[in-house]
Amino acid sequence: MKISKYFVALLFSGAPLFALTGCGGGSGSGSGSSSVAAPSALSYTSPVTATQGTALTSLTPKVTGTVTGYSVSPALPAGLSLNATSGAVSGTPTAIAAQSTYTITAKNAAGSTTFAWVLTVRSATAVSGTAASGAPITGSMNGTVLLKDSSSPAKTVSTTTDDNGKYSFTPAQIQGFAAPFMLEISYKVGGANYYLHSAVTAEDVASGNATINITPLTDLVIANLGNEIAAKIFANGNYSSLLTKTALDGGVTALDTLLQPVLAQMGVAGSVDLLRQSFAANGQGLDAVLDALKVTIDPSTSAETITNRLNNTSVSGTLSAPPTTPIAAGATNNVTDLQAINTVFSNFASLMATAPSPTSASLLAFFDQTNFKDDGKNLQAFLQNITSNPVIAGGSLALSDIVLESVPSWVTTVPSGATAYKVSFTVMQNTSPSSRHDFIVYGSQGTWLILGNQLVAKVTISAFEGDNNGALCTGIQLNVADKGGVGINYAVVTGPGLPAAGVLLFNSGSASSFDLAAGDPTTYNGTATTPITISCSYQNTFLMSDAQIQTITTLPAVYTVKLYKDNGTPSNLSDDILVATYQPALLAAPLLSASVTSALFASNITASPTVLSAAPTGGTVTVTWTAPTASGLYASSIDLYVCNASACQDISQNLASSQTSATSSVPTTSGTVTGDGATVEYNDSVFRTFWASPAGGSF
Repeated sequence: MKISKYFVALLFSGAPLFALTGCGGGSGSGSGSSSVAAPSALSYTSPVTATQGTALTSLTPKVTGTVTGYSVSPALPAGLSLNATSGAVSGTPTAIAAQSTYTITAKNAAGSTTFAWVLTVRSATAVSGTAASGAPITGSMNGTVLLKDSSSPAKTVSTTTDDNGKYSFTPAQIQGFAAPFMLEISYKVGGANYYLHSAVTAEDVASGNATINITPLTDLVIANLGNEIAAKIFANGNYSSLLTKTALDGGVTALDTLLQPVLAQMGVAGSVDLLRQSFAANGQGLDAVLDALKVTIDPSTSAETITNRLNNTSVSGTLSAPPTTPIAAGATNNVTDLQAINTVFSNFASLMATAPSPTSASLLAFFDQTNFKDDGKNLQAFLQNITSNPVIAGGSLALSDIVLESVPSWVTTVPSGATAYKVSFTVMQNTSPSSRHDFIVYGSQGTWLILGNQLVAKVTISAFEGDNNGALCTGIQLNVADKGGVGINYAVVTGPGLPAAGVLLFNSGSASSFDLAAGDPTTYNGTATTPITISCSYQNTFLMSDAQIQTITTLPAVYTVKLYKDNGTPSNLSDDILVATYQPALLAAPLLSASVTSALFASNITASPTVLSAAPTGGTVTVTWTAPTASGLYASSIDLYVCNASACQDISQNLASSQTSATSSVPTTSGTVTGDGATVEYNDSVFRTFWASPAGGSF
């Protein structure tokens, strides 16, 4: 059947196919009809903030009138969609999107209406980044990041790091927090607690996806801004005016300038944002920079030192007057050697935790078994000592903060063609840093072996602060001991703060360490040399005036120690034999007298029962004490002693960092006890010794 064009036009015109006309008499004056109005008053919940990777709660429109279809322009962010029939917006956004306006249109045949819908898709993480101190700070190190806001009282929230040192906080976790924020990561190395800090500005928070790293360099930026250790700034709060974007950016730029030679050597742009630059803790790029640099802040003086671990060059200043001379890069990029040696030391510490025997093949494999020497001891004596130490054998050992430098010219035991370094490191023992030590380490064909420090005797220098029953003192401890039995009779020490002629230390034959002489080096007379009288410390401590301390202007301060044999003629110095010359370094200056207070020392040191009562038959006593009230100090050791007319006997014991009591065995002491007592030592992070002793005689 042929359909007329008129009928087709009528069918799609929207007019009714049939119309009713008036009937049954009369001619009606009107006709019945219907019409559809355009929709109006369209609205949605707005503005809306969605989270990447989280399903959006479906949003349905409110509208007046009939709607035959919905559309939106521009297109919604990936993962979200608009139902063209119901107008519902739903889905899971897969990408971050800045705040934007989307025009949603509802229509029918009669017309349309629109609504300007505002949407932001924020990151699933509001603040995230990498925590690293060279190696990543991982969950296995108890890495925990605490975020603290600027309100009072402060709001806090915490999270943990993953195996790559990554951390993150979600928007929900920081909802209602007042910017800026500070970040503190706590972690453990060798059982000791460490802390680093960083900052998040208000602008970082507003970005919705802030990358903020936590490293020794970010910690230093904050410390320089606040002129105090970052941990104190974090603890005190009230940093809203300190941690502005302008201030932090300026601090980062200043540090970039200082580190420019090392950044360039590691292939990192000189304008890198040390705070916000995303990086992986993989030993390359910015992470290699962290491997190569060591930051030290003296908790007592606020002196700051940045050391290039690859060549032991450094720059120093104070937190209020940071260094401005760029730190020197080495002639070659040897960061991979540093990383390899760090792995060797880590493996050594892990093996020691298994309590190996001194003859264990796996233990011997770390050492040059023929040429090893350390403080005069051969390998057998060295391994016997460390494997019998209950602290080390118990797993509380780590070797950290490694610094490389060239091998001294007097070392002759490195094989020809091997790559070798003098490696200095921190000995972490009993959950606290106990000392700095050196090893000569050489590598050949991928294997690194330890030679010990190659010294024929023990030679160390450290800052010393003493409290002998209320008498306070400050100076440097000159520790020389003939551990290897070479037959050294005396030593002459010269360097900053000492008399121009130097000071004399002599082997008195009755102590493990040489004693300081009362006179200059020309007064040496064998064991008959007159010792110095010291009211407040050990006999190897050179007490210093403030004027002498202030001549120590460069740290580390290098001293020269010459070791001599007297050739059997103590009174004739002309035929004496120079055995060796060494140059130990003083890492931190002694404190000025005004800074030496009772808060730095252990107090209330008592023994039960008394040493005096236990001495005649021997037995155990428990020594207790009160820890120093000053912060940043670690218990190090206790030394119990008892003397009769013949000699003194010392019983030394290492301490855990927070220990305040120890049980020791008093040896049987015949005859009249002429002296007894105990000393308790604490260390700080730059290895000052804080020594305290109560009154003896009836201890």
